Amino acid sequence: MTLSFDSLMAEIIARLEAGTLPWRQAWSAAGADPREPLRSNGEPFTGSNAWLLSFAGAAAGFISPYWFTFRQALDIGAPVAKGAKATPAILYKTRVVEDEASAEGEDAEARVLRYLRVYGVFNAEQLTDCPVRFLRAPPVDPAVRAAARNAVLDAIPSRVEFAGGTPCYIPALDLIRMPAPERFRTVEDFLATKAHEQLHWSGAEHRLARAFGRRFGDEAYAFEELVAEIGAAALGLRIGLPPRMLDDHAAYLGHWVKILKARPGALLEASGHAQRAVDYLLAFSQGDGAAGGERQGPAEGAHPELSEALP
Repeated sequence: MTLSFDSLMAEIIARLEAGTLPWRQAWSAAGADPREPLRSNGEPFTGSNAWLLSFAGAAAGFISPYWFTFRQALDIGAPVAKGAKATPAILYKTRVVEDEASAEGEDAEARVLRYLRVYGVFNAEQLTDCPVRFLRAPPVDPAVRAAARNAVLDAIPSRVEFAGGTPCYIPALDLIRMPAPERFRTVEDFLATKAHEQLHWSGAEHRLARAFGRRFGDEAYAFEELVAEIGAAALGLRIGLPPRMLDDHAAYLGHWVKILKARPGALLEASGHAQRAVDYLLAFSQGDGAAGGERQGPAEGAHPELSEALP
């Protein structure tokens, strides 16, 4: 089987056109409790690979969160089972190189080289005689997980106002507006909704400086919602919180398909922004100094006219 970025994108676009959000599929099965997909050394996959492998594992019914390349499987003495089908993962790297200075004495110029390759990985359950330690997800105490989840979300210093019936982030005010907690069906629904808005909040000009767009329907607005969607899935995998099911996600599907057909690399771009947003939010609970200088008000030079709220 030949794995390629084009075939992977074609599959993702087909799922979106059918109304399915692939980054949410890990939670689609009844009673699903997806975990972060792990490399053979126990390190978590990040970016696009986090949700690509989580939904692939859920679709196949795998319990193990561990994934191996063909070579890594051989290294632990557990070769890939005959007939096992590889799951595509993406290797994306950038490298800055400097051109040599010209004969006229001009300074060397730096260039950014980008490298992308699709490669195959196999779940531990697809290996022969795989060691038992790789075949099950590490046990998690629900109370401990809930406490850790709450510690992460409570540490994020976003400004939240409880008013109205529609959750949103308002860039001009640097404010998250939420319905009262009792209006949500469960605590998890409330926390997931708030986390989604905090992902938007992370993109403010004085934080990660993403372009929000001016109104629903323009590409930047739809792209920011794609970032928040993928970010919610990635954050959920990290802290055990299923992302909220947007009532209006169908309104974005057409925009996302249009963007990905025109710019297939936009999915990697969105996943990269989403991972940076997740890392930014997690840093507050990890004592990271990079997050310590957070300001509460709008950025200096913010544009009050750009007041459209992001759901």
